[in-house]
Amino acid sequence: AGVLHEAATALVTRSAPEPRPEELERLIERTAHDLLREGIVAIHDPGELEMDSTLSRGFAAIERLAATGRLPIRVHAGFREGALELAVYRGLRSGSPLGGGEGRARVGWLKLFADGTLGSRTAAVVEPYLPEPRRGEPPGGPIGLLATPAEVLTERAGRAARAGIATQIHAIGDRAVRAALAALEPTAASVPLRPRIEHVQLVDPDDFARFGRAAIVASVQPGDLRDDAERARRAWGRRRSIVCPWGSLNAAGTTLAFGSDAPTADPSPWPALAMAVTRRDPRWSATMPAFGPDERLSIVAALRAVCRGAAVAAREHDRGHLGVGSRADLVVIPRSALSDPDALREARPRLVLVDGAVAFEA
Repeated sequence: AGVLHEAATALVTRSAPEPRPEELERLIERTAHDLLREGIVAIHDPGELEMDSTLSRGFAAIERLAATGRLPIRVHAGFREGALELAVYRGLRSGSPLGGGEGRARVGWLKLFADGTLGSRTAAVVEPYLPEPRRGEPPGGPIGLLATPAEVLTERAGRAARAGIATQIHAIGDRAVRAALAALEPTAASVPLRPRIEHVQLVDPDDFARFGRAAIVASVQPGDLRDDAERARRAWGRRRSIVCPWGSLNAAGTTLAFGSDAPTADPSPWPALAMAVTRRDPRWSATMPAFGPDERLSIVAALRAVCRGAAVAAREHDRGHLGVGSRADLVVIPRSALSDPDALREARPRLVLVDGAVAFEA
């Protein structure tokens, strides 16, 4: 018995049975309709972990669904490092239509990994983790790991940029965030979609302004704080004041793009939005205070991050806001959710439109 971390999980996943193409298409359609009921009209899919140099089965299925007009939501379909050469060979460019025409699917980002996770203590940090005696760790603790060396991140992001492909980098610890910023800054202005860093859970204050200066998006998942707050307290000690620094990043001019990290987390945006506003989850112990209350966002700023921020990341100037010339993708929620975090947490859409057509009605 044992635990597999990071890339070692491929020892199991490569043996999983493959669904038939038509079955996979049905599953994607069903999932898309489930997302519409939550008020989600567009997703950015980073793709499955490829075991070789092929594009994932999901990428191909999305392409087929788009070609036949069966996608009920908008999708930016991305891919992992193993498929980069094939994507370049095919002439795929970030933001270009998939499946022909101007449909609802477009090419997304190349995804790279700078570090591991907080839970496994493999997120790369500048200062050591606080030691956990039950793990037998010596004083000083580990500093995590860079899953991809900094110079390799820079080389691969640059290679993708030269082919017109934007990059997103998974980075949770402050050392990994710093390496990801350095990798994306040289080509940030030259790629069709905004480069982005995923998760951004621990950031050194010296790096806050770098996001805005280079127009690099902080793609964060506020719902993760529900489970990670106590882990961060145990692991990062005095630095907990700069954990998930959404308020500071927003004040520094960073584009925040909220997401869910589904399927590893609940895709519903509403409890996560409330978490961004309150920095507290009702399932926590009554004695556990708000985590980093100085980093709270207003309800308006949180809604802007989940709507406008995600559209800005994809350079979609006609989405994420309502105005003359914008696409009529909209979600109707109770008015109380705009002023009450508890109502925001419990909000569910009453009406969802995509391109002005009713896609879901409660």
